[in-house]
Amino acid sequence: MNPYLSIVVPIYNEEECVDKLVTRIVEVASGFDFAYEIILIDDGSTDGTWNSIERLKEATPNLKGIKFRRNFGQTAAMVAGFEHASGEIIVTMDGDLQNDPADIPMVLDKMKEGYDIVSGWRKDRKDHWSRVLPSKAANWIISATTGVRLHDYGCSLKAYRADCIKPIKAYGEMHRFFPVMASMTGARVGEMPVNHHARKYGVSKYGLNRIFKVFSDIFSIILIVKFSTFPLMGFTLCALPFFFLGLFFTLLTVLAITLDWTEGKALFFTFSAGLSFMGMFHLIALGIVSEMVVGTSDLSHTLLPRITRKRVGISRTGDAEIRQEIRHDEILGNFPG
Repeated sequence: MNPYLSIVVPIYNEEECVDKLVTRIVEVASGFDFAYEIILIDDGSTDGTWNSIERLKEATPNLKGIKFRRNFGQTAAMVAGFEHASGEIIVTMDGDLQNDPADIPMVLDKMKEGYDIVSGWRKDRKDHWSRVLPSKAANWIISATTGVRLHDYGCSLKAYRADCIKPIKAYGEMHRFFPVMASMTGARVGEMPVNHHARKYGVSKYGLNRIFKVFSDIFSIILIVKFSTFPLMGFTLCALPFFFLGLFFTLLTVLAITLDWTEGKALFFTFSAGLSFMGMFHLIALGIVSEMVVGTSDLSHTLLPRITRKRVGISRTGDAEIRQEIRHDEILGNFPG
């Protein structure tokens, strides 16, 4: 019987706590009246994490494991888990025990209110201020620019309907933007406070370099959300300042010639106007090329099978399977397909 719930956990160098994590999940899941599976993704750990996963598999039949060749990052690990998840609902969480498995039933109950995605909110966060402040700034920027208002995009404890999250193509640090990207297909996003514990084992994998990655991904997601369907409009808006700058320099050129200003000024203004209009035309040309790319791409929010929620009297035969190739060395467990 296919499981109803898939619990996806990316892990990197968490040898000390992976046993405790699985034990806590199994304890919480003992109260479920449905089948579930646990998928652990070893994101290229250099300690004994994979050995622990192999040992846990022997005692936990519904546990599955994936090992990457090297450290690809949390986003790639989550996407690998989504690819191999069999459940209708997918719950993600961190592998360092800062997320509490006891919150999983509450998150599932919240989904029954009609949400497609429920995001955890670490209201009483136990991290150092050097991590909390940049996170709050990023949350505010993402909420203000995308229209999907959440207090805590960085919380890994989230629940997704599989048909909403599996089609999404992500890279970089995009896992924190899954609610935004899914909302583009019409997914209903909710939020609820969850527990957060101070780290007891290992060391944090987040450093200052992650801040720059996150903010670069924020810029990318804004472009995707605002202009991915109509890129020409976005590039045209970006071209407007160059247009007005070109008009300004053109006016100065006319004035310089008419009023006989200092020799050379008219030539300088003419050259500046030409550069401004050239920049404008280049941006518009990029917009036209982007329109052609979008028209032939497989963006998840533009394909009918991926934005269709329910059907009556219509067969699903012919729908393209949504697959993403994941390279890895070893897989534990019986995966479908």
